[in-house]
Amino acid sequence: MRTLKRFSAAALAAAGIVLGQLQATAATAPAPSGARGFDFDFGTWHTRIRRLAHPFTGAKPAWLTYDGVVTVRPVWGGAASVEEIEADGPSHLELMNVRTYDPQSRQWTLNGAGSSDGTLGKPMYGAFSSGRGVFYGQEFVDGKIALVRQTFFDIAPDSYDFRQAASDDAGATWKPDFVAHLTRTSLEAPSEGGRTAPGASHDFDFNYGTWATQITAGSSIYSGTVAVRKIWDGRALMEEIHATGSAGKIEGLTLFLYDPQTRQWSQTYADRSDGAFERSAIGGFDGGRGTLVAFPAPNAGTMQCEREVWSHIRPGGHRFEIQFSSDGCNTWKPAFVANLRRVGPGL
Repeated sequence: MRTLKRFSAAALAAAGIVLGQLQATAATAPAPSGARGFDFDFGTWHTRIRRLAHPFTGAKPAWLTYDGVVTVRPVWGGAASVEEIEADGPSHLELMNVRTYDPQSRQWTLNGAGSSDGTLGKPMYGAFSSGRGVFYGQEFVDGKIALVRQTFFDIAPDSYDFRQAASDDAGATWKPDFVAHLTRTSLEAPSEGGRTAPGASHDFDFNYGTWATQITAGSSIYSGTVAVRKIWDGRALMEEIHATGSAGKIEGLTLFLYDPQTRQWSQTYADRSDGAFERSAIGGFDGGRGTLVAFPAPNAGTMQCEREVWSHIRPGGHRFEIQFSSDGCNTWKPAFVANLRRVGPGL
């Protein structure tokens, strides 16, 4: 759980002038689907993927073909969703996308991750118009920063197409490097609650479930529920938070990703008010206690450290705290405390 916002949408300006212009174009386009833009995608799909590994090397294009399964589950009643892609070909692909909607800008943010490194990638921004979804972002492609465009098109009840293209000339030309055709196999996406990946970290297994929570944040007290779902058979987790109190309500989601190389977890929070993910906290477990630390960030003119702590872990409950330090991460003061009691299975 993580529910203290720090960054506004203004921080996204660092993505660059060209990207900002592209985002502005998408934001002003008609978006009749709005927060329901990705409803067509819920369920289970067969996918045929063609992937170009190095679009800018100048070598003769060598397209690689994969076959696999895509599952998409709603979050926040459809105002967000989580997509999992698992496909086999010359290699094994295991990818995830978390899509969140900002009701103010009427834009979606697409956040990708892969199981090989457990790192949340740079976001994509865009919207749906006239039955097509178009999203823009920036990535490192062949060692250089490139603009990336993702398009969802030819959307029908039981099929659609997806294309990703990259540009290394500020959008003058685009080279497709990932294309997929998807065919529906089910309207439902089954829960992964009964599945556990062998050889994976099980540090956060205790967190899978549905919890009643009481939260103290400053002088405000909230009550609500936290529901957790498994991703990649438990190598990642997502929790949905719904709580109300005298100061209003808390609605957010937290993504937990495991990096098998560093053997560390990252935790990243997004609030429903704008759907933007905050900076990640990173760390692990020792002696039955989990501690993840976020990189220092300025707050009221001083550099402030932040950490998330899980303690008092037992089958029926646990405690979560957000703590801050203004003296170089030496002494810590709790700013957010949640006590959780298990009331049911996870999502």
